[in-house]
Parts: sequence; C-alpha cells; structure tokens
Amino acid sequence: MSKVTLVNHSSLLITLNNNKTTILTDFWNESPAFGSWLPSALPFFNPTYLASLSYEKNFFLAISHAHDDHIDDYFLKKYFNKDVKIIISEYPSPSLRNRIKKMGFDNVISINQEIEKIDNFEVVSIFDPQISGDDSGLAFRDNKYCIHHGNDNWFLMKENNINLLKKFKGDRVMLYASQTNTASGHPITYPQYDKETKDEIKKKVKDMVIAGLKNSQELSADYFLPYAGYSKSYVKNQDYHNMVVSPIYQNLLNLIKNEENLKHERMLNIFCGGTVDLNDGKVTYPFPITPENVFNTTDKYLKEEKIINKCDTFREDFQNDNVELDKVEYYLQKFNEFVNNFLKKNSSFYPSIIGKKLKFTICEKDNISKKLFSKCMEIGSGVFIENIDEPNKEFLIPSNLFRALIDHKIVFENLYTGYQAKVYRHPPNVYNRDIIMYLDMFGYVYAKKKISI
Repeated sequence: MSKVTLVNHSSLLITLNNNKTTILTDFWNESPAFGSWLPSALPFFNPTYLASLSYEKNFFLAISHAHDDHIDDYFLKKYFNKDVKIIISEYPSPSLRNRIKKMGFDNVISINQEIEKIDNFEVVSIFDPQISGDDSGLAFRDNKYCIHHGNDNWFLMKENNINLLKKFKGDRVMLYASQTNTASGHPITYPQYDKETKDEIKKKVKDMVIAGLKNSQELSADYFLPYAGYSKSYVKNQDYHNMVVSPIYQNLLNLIKNEENLKHERMLNIFCGGTVDLNDGKVTYPFPITPENVFNTTDKYLKEEKIINKCDTFREDFQNDNVELDKVEYYLQKFNEFVNNFLKKNSSFYPSIIGKKLKFTICEKDNISKKLFSKCMEIGSGVFIENIDEPNKEFLIPSNLFRALIDHKIVFENLYTGYQAKVYRHPPNVYNRDIIMYLDMFGYVYAKKKISI
C-alpha cells in the first residue's frame, strides 16, 4: 500500500512499503519566497507535526532545489531534527548541499541518475542540464509503487529521461507530479501584455498541464498530480496576488478539455489536504474542503497577522533608495564577466545570450512609472550602448530594491520571479529565457560571494 497526501504547493507526504517509510518533499510553511511569494494554502498539517516526523526512524526529507518555496530555511533550521536524512539531487554546483549544511543538517544523501537504494526503497534523479543546472525531479519506488516528484520541471521530457523513468518504473503503479501554474514574472509584470495578461497566463498554464499529461502518457503513468501552484505574490500597490490562475482541478480541466489525444482521466482531482491511495486512485479528505474558502481565509490570515510585512516591498528596512549610475554599470559589468566565464566551462548552456542587449532602468521607489536613469549593455562584449529604445530585455527596478540588491539583501530573482520589477522584451513574442537564466544564476553568486560595489 502507498498513499500520497498533497500537503501544500509542491509538498507531498509519501508513504511506501506499507507505511514503513515516510517521505516529505519540499516543505514550505510561511517564509516569503522570492521576496513576495506566500503560500495560498498553508501546510495542511500543522508544521510542528511535520517537524516531529523528522525524529522518526524511517522518515526522509526530500528537497528538489534551492528555491525558497521548496525549502523553508527558517522553520527547518529551528524545528526539524538536525539528524534527519535529507535526499537531494547531485548538482554540478554544491550550493544546495552547502545551504542545507549551513542550517545544521549533515545527513545529506545526494542522488544522481544511477538508481540508488536507501533503506527499503530506491531513488533516482531526473536531471536535464540543458533546462536547468540546479533543478531536477526525484523519483521514489518500492516493490509495487513509483512516485515522480517533478516539482517545477514541467517541460516535455527528453528521450533519455523518459527511458530512465520507464526503466525505474517497471511494472509498478506510477504517480507523476509536476508544476501547473506560472512561476515567473512573465506575463504578469510585462506591461506589453496589458489586457491580454490573463489570457497569456491561461495559455502558459495550459501548456504546463498538457506537458504533464503528455509526460504521464509517455511513461504509462497511472496518475498525474498537478501541483506547485499554490502560491500568491504580495507586492505593495500591485494586485498580482489576484491575477494568478486558481490551480484547482476544474480550472485546469477547463483549459485542456478540448485537446485531442490527452487522457484527462489520468489527472487527479485533488486539493491540499487530499490523500490519494495509489492502489485504487481514490482521493479522500478528513473533512469537507472548499478551495475558494481556503484561499480567502489564507489571504485574510496573511494580511491580518502581518505576515505580508516580511515581503520585500512591505519591509520598513528597505527604504534606502540611494543608487548611483556607476553602481548599475558595475553590476552589469560583473554580470557580463559571469556569463563569459560560465560559457567557457559550459559552452552549450544558452550561448544564444551573447550579443543580446540588457537594459536596467532605475525608478522611484514608490512610483515605478517615474524613471530616474538607465544603462544598457551588450552581453558578451560588455559594451554600454546609449539611446537604445528596444533592448532584448529591459527591467524597470525601484531604486530601493536595486539598493537592496547591491547591498546583498535580496537576489535578482526577487525582482523577476518575485514580480518586483516591470519587464519589457523586444520583440514582444521572444522570451529571451537565456537572459533570465543567467541573471538568476548570477544573482545567487553575487549574494553568496558578496562582490563589493
């Protein structure tokens, strides 16, 4: 027997080997992620109960990657057993392992793409370095059941990973889980979309659901569990928290119901607090739950208890808005050095970034439409370009948040994924994912190494 409970967001509570093994994935309580995200549904179980599980012999904590909505440093460090066994993927960079050790945990088990036995179950990492160098899926199995915890990896799988998962699954009953909601600034923070924003969000989520179902079908998985979408972004003077697609089953089904050759019945009708029995696919709850009531009550709780005051744009200590032009130039120069050095070692990782134009526009802290000054650079050469109106990517950044960035108080991803900057792209239909990937990676390197500006 194996059961899987959706705790919240991308956190699952998995039981294997007839309840002899328990695995908790990607725990997130109420610490802000990306400076603005808070869970739209808090953990279904009181977090102290989940922390108490870390003292049990056959309990494991699995952490897919280092985004704050998948690893709640504050709560883990303060309340979880420091001897708990933590499962992670083996990445080229040791940053996730180092982060975990910094919290005081030493019992870290790194998994690669070779099947590894841990106690009475087995694990494998599903990793695609061309998509991300620090994010992956983790799959668990016992003799009868297989669970793939894909978290943010919603993309169509490459053949090598499909074959690896098929081999790992064998003839077991399989649950495949992956993200089904927007998790970046696009299109919400792009003024170019304006009235089309909600339609673009729906299209983006639809693509994620389709990819999840197609991956499930390719793997002959018995169940597809849509998750990693139970969050909202709280940014001062913005209505972003009301713009996301509510990731409940009926909304997702409505997006794809007219798609041909998709076996919709694989997708589980499950909400936070629901438990699926993989033996028969039945989803049960301990009491009746209405998702909309959960969302509304959670939103009220986060505001009334002033938890949103921990988010960047509400913080009273982020008021310094003194930013000089040379600080912007220096940040861009260091970013350019990072890109060139990274490509020397990893030449196949988005080389398309070379030659593209990146522009930072600094705005008043309380009025992002009031521009103060701009700087545009050609990536690769590091040459600054004057009077360019349509760079590949332009960020409008509040002065106090750029100050927090250069002072190592936030990472760049807070500005983009955290919805705290406005973004333009040219041409409007070209994503320029390469620029975003490198900006995010550099942001964490800059924060860790504390490069002086």
